[in-house]
Amino acid sequence: MEQVVECLIAGGPQHGLVRRQLWDPQYPAPPVMASGDGEVCITAACRHAGSESNRFLLLHPRATGAQILAMLHMLGAQLASPTFRLVMEGAPIAECFLD
Repeated sequence: MEQVVECLIAGGPQHGLVRRQLWDPQYPAPPVMASGDGEVCITAACRHAGSESNRFLLLHPRATGAQILAMLHMLGAQLASPTFRLVMEGAPIAECFLD
């Protein structure tokens, strides 16, 4: 069953944008999107926000380290417990906690 997820974008023309889109959690790949300049933004982290909600951090290919860290803090600050999963090619690689 599809759910509405929030995607925070780091880097590129939509840096800082929070985009809501439909995503099927049964689908094996995390969400991606094309940015305004035609580059593909891929998922770098996922924050579970309840049984029917997820938040994803999408990275533009030219996102800077400062932009990525700012969006990671925004991803963690939205909830009481700022723990999230880092992903690589759709598979979780680590759990992180921002303090």
